[in-house]
Amino acid sequence: MPSPDYPVSVIDQPLRTGGKFFREGERTCVVKAVTFGPFPAGAFPDEGRAQLVRIREELGANAVRLYEIPSLEFLHECAGVGLRAFLTIPWTQHVDFLKRRSALAEADHLLLETIARFRGHPAVAGYYIGNEIESTLVRWMGASHVVEQLERLIDLGHANDPDALFAYANYPGTEYLLPQNQDFVAFNLYLETREAYAAYLDRLQNLAGNKPLVLSEFGIDSGTHGEWGQAEMLRWAVEEAAAAGVAGTTIFSWSDLWQRGGKTVEGWTFGLTAADQTAKPALAAVRAAWENLNRPADGVILTNTPKVSVIVCTYRGSATLVKCLDSILALDYPDYEVIVVNDGGDDRVAEIAESYDRVKHVATPHEGLGAARNTGAREATGAIYAYTDDDCVVEPDWLRWIVAQFAEDETLGCAGGPNVPPAPETGTRAIVAAAPGGPTHVLLTDTRAEHLPGCNLAVRREVFEKVGGFHTVFRSAGDDVDFCWRVLAAGHGLGFHAAAFVWHHRRFSFRAYFRQQMGYGRAEALLMPMHPDRFQGVGGAVWEGQVYVLRRRFGAFVYHGHYGYEPFQLMYPGGDSWFGEVALHVLWWTVALLFAVGGIFFTPLLVPAGVMLFGTIWVALGRAGRSPISPEYDTTSSRLLLSALIIAQGVLRSGTRLLSGWRFANWGKSLQFVGGTAAETLAKSWWKLGDEFEFWSGKGLGREELLAAIKSSFPGSEDDPSGKTDIILRRGRLWNWAVITVTEFHENEGRLTRLRSLARPEPLMRLLVGPSLLFFPIAVALGFGFQNEFLTFLVVYVLLSSAARLLMWAKRPRFQRIAREAGFEPV
Repeated sequence: MPSPDYPVSVIDQPLRTGGKFFREGERTCVVKAVTFGPFPAGAFPDEGRAQLVRIREELGANAVRLYEIPSLEFLHECAGVGLRAFLTIPWTQHVDFLKRRSALAEADHLLLETIARFRGHPAVAGYYIGNEIESTLVRWMGASHVVEQLERLIDLGHANDPDALFAYANYPGTEYLLPQNQDFVAFNLYLETREAYAAYLDRLQNLAGNKPLVLSEFGIDSGTHGEWGQAEMLRWAVEEAAAAGVAGTTIFSWSDLWQRGGKTVEGWTFGLTAADQTAKPALAAVRAAWENLNRPADGVILTNTPKVSVIVCTYRGSATLVKCLDSILALDYPDYEVIVVNDGGDDRVAEIAESYDRVKHVATPHEGLGAARNTGAREATGAIYAYTDDDCVVEPDWLRWIVAQFAEDETLGCAGGPNVPPAPETGTRAIVAAAPGGPTHVLLTDTRAEHLPGCNLAVRREVFEKVGGFHTVFRSAGDDVDFCWRVLAAGHGLGFHAAAFVWHHRRFSFRAYFRQQMGYGRAEALLMPMHPDRFQGVGGAVWEGQVYVLRRRFGAFVYHGHYGYEPFQLMYPGGDSWFGEVALHVLWWTVALLFAVGGIFFTPLLVPAGVMLFGTIWVALGRAGRSPISPEYDTTSSRLLLSALIIAQGVLRSGTRLLSGWRFANWGKSLQFVGGTAAETLAKSWWKLGDEFEFWSGKGLGREELLAAIKSSFPGSEDDPSGKTDIILRRGRLWNWAVITVTEFHENEGRLTRLRSLARPEPLMRLLVGPSLLFFPIAVALGFGFQNEFLTFLVVYVLLSSAARLLMWAKRPRFQRIAREAGFEPV
C-alpha cells in the first residue's frame, strides 16, 4: 500500500509485464521514456522538477530513466504529471567486484535503502540494478559469476519490493549477460544506420525470450550529425522499435547538460534540448513518432488486410476452449473468420462452439490432428489460414503481426511467433512449464524459422495447397514439423516475429506431460522414414537452426574480439551438451541396467553402473538449475522434482521413439555422432592454470600500454585471435602460455591493471589426458590391472602441472620488471 504521505497521482495502474509487452491493468502499453540527468551541479536547482511538465506535455513521454537516487519530492512531481520513473542503482561497477566485495556490499545497501524509501510510490515503475558492466571486466571475472551476482541483486529486490520491476541495463558488448530472473530485458543501444539497427532489434527480441524488450538508452549526437540529422535518426529509431515489437524505448537524453564522475562532460550533444533548455528539432520528431503509439501494434502499418481464417482443432478440449474463442473473437483485425474443428464430435465442444454466432463449428469422426487441420482448411475461405490450439489464448493484435510478415515478404509460405506459457497457478504447472520437450520454434535467423509449432502457425492458402496440406498419419503431434519441412523444401520461407505470440498452456499434470512426451516420441518415429536426413540415428531430429529453450544453454561461445574490445560481442549458443543427450537416452539406461545386473554376479561392474547413474543425475540437476521456474514456486524441492522430470522425459521420449522407429534408425550414424562430438569436446579448452598480478599507474596508463610492453618483451608472441585471452606468449606441443588483462578506472588518472598469466593445454594434451582419466580408474575398479600404469599416469600429470605452475612463478619477476619499465608500479 502506498504511504498516506504520497500525493494524489494521475498514474492509476501499476506497470506490469505480460509476455512480450508491458501492461497497465488489462491494457497493453508502450513505455516512452527519456533519460534525465545526471546534471552538472547547479544546472537545475530544483533537481529539474520544472522540466517534468515539459517532458510529459511537449515530448509526450510517459517515463523517465534516472541515474541518481532522486528525492521524494521529485517522485511526487513525477506522479503528479504522470511520469513513471525507472531508477538506476549507482553502485561501483567499474572494478573487479568479485574480489572487492565492498562494492557488492555497497550495491546491496543502496538497493535496500532505495526500496525502503520509495516502496509503493505510484511513480516508481522499476529499478535497473546495474548498467553496462564493461566487457573486458566481465571477461576477466567470468560471465557466469557476473550473472550470478546480478541475479542475486534482482532476488534481493524482489524480496523487498515484490510489486516493482527489476532488470539489468545491458549493452551489445556483453549481450550474453542475461539474468534469468529479471522482469524485462534492457539494452543500451547506439547504432547509426537504420538497417543495422533494425536487424539488431530482431536479435535482441530473441535474446529477450518471453520477456519484454526495452531499449534502456538510444541516442544520437547532434554535434556529429547536425540537429536535423539527429531528429531524422531518432524518428526512424522509434519507428523501427515499434515495428520490431519493442515494449519500450528510452531516448538518451533530455538535455545536453550532463556530468559523469562529478565532472561536466563537454562535446556530447545527445540532448533533445540544448544547454540553454531550448528545444532541438529532435524533440518534435520524437513527439510525432510517439504521438499515436499507445500500444505495441500501433507501429504495424497494414496497407492491405486479406481475409484470415482462424482455425482451432480440438479433441475433447472443452476445458480451455471458452477462453480460447473469447480471445479470438476479441482480435483487432477487420476481416477474419473462426472455424472450430471438433475432432471426434464431442458434445460439450459442440455446445460451446455453437453458442458463438461468429464461430463455424465442424464436427468430424476422430481422425487425428493432421486430418482435422485439413478439414479446417477445406472449410476456410480466407487467403491465410492461421492455426492455433484449443488451450491457447491469442493477443488482440496477433493477426496484425502475422499479416505484417506476409506483407513484408511475398516469398514467405508460413508465419508465426512464440508460444508463451501463462503464469502457473500451481506448483505442478510451474514445474511442467520449466520442463523440456514443449512445443517451440526453431530459428535459422532472427526472423526466419526452420519450424513453427502448430499452436501459432499461419500459412498462405496457395502454399497450403501446393504442399498438399498436412499428412493425416500424424494423429496428435509431428504434423507441424513435417509440414514446415515440406514448405521449406518447396522453396518458401517461414517467417517469425517475436511480437506475434500466443499464450499456450503447458500440460496441467505430470501424467499429461508424460503422455505428451510419449506422443512426441511416436511422432518422431513417423518422421524418421519420411525425413531420414533430419535424424541422427537413434537420437532426435537434427536441426540446422537453433532450438529455442528457456534455460541457459550449455557451451555458449562468445567472440570477444581483439583484446576483448569487440563492440558487438555476439553470443553463439551451443546446443545442449552431447553427453546430456546421451545420458538421458533410454539406451544409456539400458546399458547401466545391464552393468547393475552384472554387478550382482561380478561386483566391479557396479562401478560403471554407478558412474553412468551419477552422470545422468549430474546432467538433470544442471539443466534443472539453469531452467527458469516461476518465483513463487521456485524451491529446492521444485528443482529436484524438475530434475526427476527431465530424466523421465528423456527416457520416455527416446524410448517411445526407439520402440516405434527402431527399424528406421541409422545406428552407425549414432555412433559416429557420439564419437565425433566426444572428440570435439576433448579438443576444446577445458582447464587452465593461472597466476595473477596487479599494477598501478597514476598517470593514466592502462592495459594497452602494458600489453604493448609484454608483446615487445616476448619474441614470437602473438595476439589471441579468439579473444579469450589477449596475448599468446608461446605455443608448445603440450601447453601454450597466454596472458589476459583488465584495467579499472579510478579518480585523477588512476588506473589499476590486473594481469593473469595462464598455462593452457594444447589439443594433443587434452586428447591424451581426457580418455586416460576415464579409462584407468574404471579399468582398475573392474580388476583388469593397470594399477601401476594409473599411478604412473597420475605422477606424470602432477609433475607436468607442477612444472607449469613453477614456470609461471619463475616468470613473476620478469612481468614485474616489464611493468616497471612501462611506467607501472606492482601492487
